[in-house]
Amino acid sequence: YSLTRSLLSVFEEDAGMLTEYTNQLLQSMQRVFGAQSEMGLATEQLSQRLLEYEKKNFALGKGDEEVISTLQNFAKSVGELNSLHSELANQMADSMVFPLIQFREKDLTEISTLKEIFGIATDEHEAAMVKYSRLPKKKENEKLKADLVKEVAYTRRKQHQASLQYYCALNALQYRKRVAMLEPMLGYTQAQISFFKKGIELVSKKMDTFLSSVSNMMQK
Repeated sequence: YSLTRSLLSVFEEDAGMLTEYTNQLLQSMQRVFGAQSEMGLATEQLSQRLLEYEKKNFALGKGDEEVISTLQNFAKSVGELNSLHSELANQMADSMVFPLIQFREKDLTEISTLKEIFGIATDEHEAAMVKYSRLPKKKENEKLKADLVKEVAYTRRKQHQASLQYYCALNALQYRKRVAMLEPMLGYTQAQISFFKKGIELVSKKMDTFLSSVSNMMQK
């Protein structure tokens, strides 16, 4: 029994550390997701600001037609880039943040719940044992003794069932945590790779000629 309790304490300590680390890791991932979401909103606003130049009607804006046209092209390009940023934010939410939240809410919450149930069952069993041990050994107490024996047996079975569920969940957690730690980072990295591939395709195929023309215009 002492060996079981000692081993249980090791598993419980590990589960506690995992819970704390998961919360910290989730905060970091949510910060990355928040920053990426803000990047999408910021680039969308930038695109709108570029389009507003034409509407300002500057007093000395005569001859700005080329600038206006170029800014509109930039606004279109920024808008296309913004769609990539928005897509990346959505992928981060789905493949990085959500899996870790699911692990925390499902697996770690299950451990916490089963621990509470196990604790209650243990307390009930110990209370029944105490009542039985304090029963005076008199013949007139035979019926009460029989009732207490039944209560002890019932609470022991209840505690045994709760302990099995709790121990199995703690053991399973050791395997689930391996996937839980790796899955979000796999999703994050795949999302970034997809973002850069699409970005390179967008910039190299659609913008090279445009950017060269802008550079030439500025030099002139």
